Amino acid sequence: MSATDVEQVQTGEQVLPFYIVCDESASMAYNGGIDAINNGLPDLHASIASDPLVNDKSRICLISFSDDAEVLCPLAPASDIDALPGVMEKGATSFSAAFRLLKTQIAQDIAMLRADGFQVFRPAVFFISDGEPTDSNWQDSHRELTDKSLNPHAPNIIAFGVDRADADTIRQVGTIAAFLAEQDVNPGNALKEIMRALTNSIVQSSSSSNPTLIIPPAPDGTISLPLDVMDET
Repeated sequence: MSATDVEQVQTGEQVLPFYIVCDESASMAYNGGIDAINNGLPDLHASIASDPLVNDKSRICLISFSDDAEVLCPLAPASDIDALPGVMEKGATSFSAAFRLLKTQIAQDIAMLRADGFQVFRPAVFFISDGEPTDSNWQDSHRELTDKSLNPHAPNIIAFGVDRADADTIRQVGTIAAFLAEQDVNPGNALKEIMRALTNSIVQSSSSSNPTLIIPPAPDGTISLPLDVMDET
């Protein structure tokens, strides 16, 4: 199957859920990341809500993480959202908190959509971080989220790293694509391009009657990272 699998064969209207997961660690305030994300969110919302087909075929959810993770905007059509709330500076960088919340939230959201009669495509996650995780066991939570043998609702993850993010870590987070800002690019400027790229990805993915996840090209100021190939064990 393609990157956008159908979660379950149903006959209802097709929808593709998108989860935007943003790092709120303290460093994101110092390097301009918080401002760049908050400036990009209104454009993302307007671009989706203003296109009737894109609005019908997509659902968006905003999640933030630092010491803990929280849903800032529950999954919904963009037109049902008055405005996306902004992210803010907090503390550490717990990847595990983000992955655990995603696993729980995606399962709940898919159940809700199916109960409403929708045919649900495998969700897409845009994961944004500017540094190394502060929790040492984040790979376990990531595996529980992304291993389809453990989680039938495992999402496709597109990971973006800026500033002090490590290439190997971002590569491990992404399941279908990973991008890293180049070292000579201002993190805030890189995140402006990342927000533009993920907005375009959502619009392009949802602009037909049959949604198909479109992986964005490397945003300006970033490089595409090759994903790891799993060893046979």
